[in-house]
Order: sequence, then C-alpha cells, then structure tokens
Amino acid sequence: MSEHVSTGKSPPAVRRKTGVLVHGYNLNAEGWESVAWGAPPDRAGRVPMGVFVALCERAEAMVFGSGASAKDRLLESEATARLLWERFDELADFSIFKNHLPELSHPDSAGRYRERIESLLRLDTASQNTREEIARAGQVFVDQDVERVLLVSSPTHLPRCLRDACTIFEENRKLSRLRHGLYAVPSITGYAGHVPADVAIFEPPHRPDRPGPNISGVVARIHDIPESGRERFSRRLDDLLTEFKV
Repeated sequence: MSEHVSTGKSPPAVRRKTGVLVHGYNLNAEGWESVAWGAPPDRAGRVPMGVFVALCERAEAMVFGSGASAKDRLLESEATARLLWERFDELADFSIFKNHLPELSHPDSAGRYRERIESLLRLDTASQNTREEIARAGQVFVDQDVERVLLVSSPTHLPRCLRDACTIFEENRKLSRLRHGLYAVPSITGYAGHVPADVAIFEPPHRPDRPGPNISGVVARIHDIPESGRERFSRRLDDLLTEFKV
C-alpha cells in the first residue's frame, strides 16, 4: 500500500472541452445591431462577448442562433455571422479584448483569431425559439464531445436561457451530461429601453416563513394567452393590482 505524500500543490486543472451558444435576436427588433454588437469600448454586445469567451476558453464549437426571423434575405444566425465578419477588425476596440487579448489589434494575430472562429462557428438556421436553440446547439456540442456549455445573451434574456437549458438538459437524455457544466455569460447590451432589473422572476414557493399559493404557476400561464387577448388581459391585470394597492 503506497503512502500518499502531499506536495502542498494543487493538482493541475483538467481542461474540459467547451461549447459557446450565442443566442439570436429578432432582426426586426428595435436596436438589433446595438444589442448584437454593442458599442466600444465598454458596451460589448452578444457577438463580441461570444467571440471573447470562445477565444479565452479555447472553445471547440460555437453556435449562432437562430432562424426565427429574417431580413434582407438573411436569417438571424446568418445576419449575425455577416455582422461579425464585416466588423471583425473592430473587436479590438472593445476593452475586454484590449485588456485580455491585446494581440487582437495586430493584423497577423487578428488573422489567426479569425481563422480560429471560422473553424468553430456553426449557424443554426432552423430554430424558432430559445428552447429549440438550446436543444440544437446541445446536439452540436454532444457531437463534439463538449463537456462545458457557455450561454451568451443579453442580461434581459439570459435568465430564461438558463432556465430553459436546465430544463432541456434534464429532459433530454442525450444532452443530460451537459447540465453538469452549464454557465451563463451576459453581454452588456439588453433589450432597447430595458435594464436587467426589469426582468420579473417568480420562483416556486420554497420558504417556510412565506407560505402561500404558487404564484409562479399562475404567472407562467400568461404565456399561453393569445396575442389578440394580451392587451385586454394586461388592462384587467393592472386594475386588479390597483385594487390590491400595488
């Protein structure tokens, strides 16, 4: 029986294969480019943030979603990729690259980084919603033996992305191992006119000092209201909240 001798040093970290999903954004939404790209030096959008983490984490795969909207004959992922390639040299203007990947400002290094991203990038043109984006990207990652998933999106969207990923990776046995290495990376840019604090979160009841009905389950049903009835529902809900003086 051998005796374990401690050297006082931590064991070397094991690098796990990484996949990056950059969530799409409706091409017809207000301020699409400001959300997808952002504004240097400090307002990194979804695309710069996705490229940044893919390079820093030496990702094996990166997916741009989705196919849910179209403009100028391009689907979301295609338009996002075009934006990246047209403005790739401008990535160096963002402070995250200046501080952590300063060599991106040099033409030779920038060329190598571009080739690296080109080799990683997959475009999802089929997904119609966030759940489908995650499931399709998850299959790409499993095929690439990825063990760690980084979701990149706006802080006003990312909480739902993380919820959906947890659900999908739990429900789908083929993707289940991905839930053990799931991370969320927010861009700086969010929906036009909104900040992260505008996201409303209702957790299922869990605190013994706050007993009561499952409001989370009630709120979730709002998503099932058809578009034609949402404005009327919103007015009635506002009246109800006023009745309760909130």
